[in-house]
Amino acid sequence: MNKQKIAELRAGLETGFINGGYNSSLAYQPQFLSNNHKEGKKVLSSIEDELMSCDKFQISVAFITMGGITPLLQTLKELEKNGIPGEILTTNYLNFSEPKALEKLHGLSNITLKMYDVEKAAEGFHTKGYIFKKEEIYRIIIGSSNMTSAALTSNREWNTKVVSTEQGEVAKQIVEEYNELWNSRYALSFESFYEEYKERYQIIKRQREIAKSEETPSIEKYRLKPNAMQVGFITNLRKILEKGEDRALLISATGTGKTYASAFAMRELGFKRV
Repeated sequence: MNKQKIAELRAGLETGFINGGYNSSLAYQPQFLSNNHKEGKKVLSSIEDELMSCDKFQISVAFITMGGITPLLQTLKELEKNGIPGEILTTNYLNFSEPKALEKLHGLSNITLKMYDVEKAAEGFHTKGYIFKKEEIYRIIIGSSNMTSAALTSNREWNTKVVSTEQGEVAKQIVEEYNELWNSRYALSFESFYEEYKERYQIIKRQREIAKSEETPSIEKYRLKPNAMQVGFITNLRKILEKGEDRALLISATGTGKTYASAFAMRELGFKRV
């Protein structure tokens, strides 16, 4: 790395952490990023700026919605046209991410999308990190903003942007942590997770709508959700019916939830009489 960039980085650190009045380039300063409508500040704007100037990007967020990616789509399509590669890692935590949003991101040829399975990993996953690389420089935004509309534009969110060389210890630790999660056996490819995740998302969404419509909502209806076997059964049964078959057999061990699987399936597939 040339001496000029090193000098710019050092000047930026002086401004950010020692003396705010020190003169340095904004591009090399660490920054506090938040949404503030009074001042016209949005976390979204910072992410757009970094996307438009990077060579590659890596994003790890717990939640993704259509409202979060829609304002970024034009920028992402521009990156697709220019061949700028990106990785996006999300999670099935709380079954919150919207299948339509995941499908839209997967449809961009320059983006690889994975989902971290918190149930199989038996650990929580609530990261919010945006990593952008330009030559030997990393610009990394870490804080509280998921890829949702409110988190990127209106919620009170606190994020920090750090600027570092590849050799910087903090950047190395963040990238190593990201790569560990990305390469984990619990990080599933789009083809591996999408159909079953979409089925479970729709089931849980309908359960919540039914519970909310009742005068006295049932807590059990909010809590009740299909396990992995039950989601797989419903997904496969739907495919069997679409092929014109009228019979199917579920074989599963005692206690795995065959009765609930049947009840979920009958409701989701629209049967009125069983």
